[in-house]
Amino acid sequence: MATVDTKEHLIKVARKLFASEGIGSITMNDIAVAAGKSRRTVYTYFQSKEELLEASIEMEVKKISAAITKVAMSKLPPDKKIIKLIFVRLQATRSIVRRNGCLHSDYIFIVEHIRKNFDAKEIALFRHIITEGKQMGLFNTESPDLASRFLHFCLKGIEMPFINGIMNKNNDDKFVHDFTEKVVLNALGYTGTINS
Repeated sequence: MATVDTKEHLIKVARKLFASEGIGSITMNDIAVAAGKSRRTVYTYFQSKEELLEASIEMEVKKISAAITKVAMSKLPPDKKIIKLIFVRLQATRSIVRRNGCLHSDYIFIVEHIRKNFDAKEIALFRHIITEGKQMGLFNTESPDLASRFLHFCLKGIEMPFINGIMNKNNDDKFVHDFTEKVVLNALGYTGTINS
């Protein structure tokens, strides 16, 4: 098994153990046994289980980044891109948190220092879409940069309520769609027609 494959294998095995058992009860030896590797091999790649946890979360953050980049670079019109990007981002984050079970309550706090690059990229993607929409006459906002930062921080603010299913007990997906159409597009000075 190549070096990259071994490292990714260890990360995936550790993530499954952390998700099912929680980080506190797992040892580096548990990870080695579950991965079919020696402890020495595990320590060759990672100095601690916390380092493995960070690598696992970083891998998950890269998946979200790839998903939202795909939306931002799609051929959709800017107003549809904003709606889809927010929806994809929240859905992917919720999926990752649910998949990582025992990490649920700590996920957002653990990930904060890891996701600085992700945050900068997300703001840049929003800026790209908002600038595109402004050039097409769809958005009437003075500062795409300020609007993209505002949008990013709004999204971070609704992350946990969305993940925990407390935004709208009956249909979080509809809530996010409506929120995006009615609040976000209005905040961007949307010149088109908002669906009801």
